[in-house]
Amino acid sequence: MILAVVDDLMVGVRIEEAAKAIGTRAEAVSSYEEAGRTLRSAVVDGLVVDLAVAELDLDDLVREARGAGAWLIAFYPHVNVELRRAAKRAGVERVYPRSRFLRDLPKLLLERLEKKR
Repeated sequence: MILAVVDDLMVGVRIEEAAKAIGTRAEAVSSYEEAGRTLRSAVVDGLVVDLAVAELDLDDLVREARGAGAWLIAFYPHVNVELRRAAKRAGVERVYPRSRFLRDLPKLLLERLEKKR
């Protein structure tokens, strides 16, 4: 399963549809707390994070994802490069501008899933 931390319903639906198209499922949550609960209670292969989600504790989320063995992908509004820098400092390896993330979504998810296998 892919867990998506997003507060935009349409982006959550796009992630869920892209996951389904590549043969897996995704669940969208809108807060750090929900993400943490899911990471602790379910098998999560990967985590997709919208860095613009308010009150996101990225350092803790990265630590929890790594502890669960999940890969991470993050995206950010292209005008806010500080979010990208913060994600890199927190240890997120793959960070994309929102437009590229949405454009390449199925490919990005498939690459991460195949790498984990």
